[in-house]
Amino acid sequence: MYRVSIIYNRPTDPAAFDEYYSTKHLPLVEAVPGVVRLATGKCETFDGTTPAAYALAELFFDSKDDAGQALSSSAGKTAAGDLANFATGGVTMLFSNEDTVLP
Repeated sequence: MYRVSIIYNRPTDPAAFDEYYSTKHLPLVEAVPGVVRLATGKCETFDGTTPAAYALAELFFDSKDDAGQALSSSAGKTAAGDLANFATGGVTMLFSNEDTVLP
């Protein structure tokens, strides 16, 4: 498996981020070809302090080549281009293989 992790920093308007993300951005991501699994969630801390990031998304692909093809596809470019419409806190994207998986 190959993973693309997207880290969303705290947006200027969290409610607007949440609404846009769920109703407009996620459908764009779901249209990206080759995505085997999509996982999203908001960041938390155990002690109740403000987390370093606001939310995470992980897209899983069968291979690095599949991820590259997906992200360079028309749907992948559309989803990436949409980030500017709602991710006002900025975004970091990380790319990694998945070497070890525990049951």
